[in-house]
Amino acid sequence: MSSASLSLLRPAYTVIPWFSPRIWGSLDLCQYYPQRGKEQEPIGEAWLTAGHCRLFDLQEIDLATLVRHHPEHLFHRGHHFDHFPILVKFLFPRDRLSVQVHPDDAYAAKHGLGRGKTEMWYVVSADPGAQLGIGLTPGATMKDFAQACREGRGADLLHWFEVHAGEAIFIPAGTIHAIGPDVVLCEVQQQSDNTFRLDDYGRRDAQGRLRELHLDHGLAVARPELGGRVDRFLPPDESGLLVECSYFRVERLVNDGREERLLPSGELSILANIGPAAARLCCADDLQQAIQVLPAHAVVIPAAARPWLMRGPSSLLRVTIPGR
Repeated sequence: MSSASLSLLRPAYTVIPWFSPRIWGSLDLCQYYPQRGKEQEPIGEAWLTAGHCRLFDLQEIDLATLVRHHPEHLFHRGHHFDHFPILVKFLFPRDRLSVQVHPDDAYAAKHGLGRGKTEMWYVVSADPGAQLGIGLTPGATMKDFAQACREGRGADLLHWFEVHAGEAIFIPAGTIHAIGPDVVLCEVQQQSDNTFRLDDYGRRDAQGRLRELHLDHGLAVARPELGGRVDRFLPPDESGLLVECSYFRVERLVNDGREERLLPSGELSILANIGPAAARLCCADDLQQAIQVLPAHAVVIPAAARPWLMRGPSSLLRVTIPGR
């Protein structure tokens, strides 16, 4: 191994968010990213662990480069990836998202789309009345829904329900869904952007064109029996498991600041700060080696790293990959 390659090894990697413009996004991200100021176009998503996301102390290096050069450093033995497998991102909708659905791995592979997309949402904040739409209303058939989408009223047949901070919702591939405005979500998903848009309410893009729909593909993969509920709610001061599936395991870790909290080690961990203030982490065997994780930012801790401690009040999502 070359000295240049060795220089990439770190006990933790703090990731620079990558911002994705979306027609339904927000022009004001100051609450989470003060340096951004007012946006020139609406920003819908901040991607925290995309392969092209660069690193704060290695700004010419991205996560994909780490996977290529140091998979044995990043991943637990038995995990073999040619890409960074999990995308964590924040969503900032000021308008509702399209009615959409994601394919599973088998459908994506069959149609040359790479990977499918199973995801979960953690509600970071929600204004009173903020809603998510998941699955179909009782009694609605897929024939009814398909016709509604063709007429621009697909959202009317979704099961909409109010959501609150601290709730977690699992969205397996095939779930028909939409996100309403005035909610901030932290999303954990397969590293894929495969989305089939079923209804977009007749919206037009910046060039005045109607946004493309994907009804044939979307209706082929839709499973109307999925979704329509909050999977887990945790009170503000409680840690615990939120969602576990074959692609990811997501738990919330809360520290009240009165004592240190030892983080599990020995596997790749993504720590996303879902709290209002910076989270402080330090190496358990070297307290001088410390990092800060700003709100709506993430740090990647490799499987080969030494144990870390949470110090001070903080709230994190810890994302890991289940054993295979």
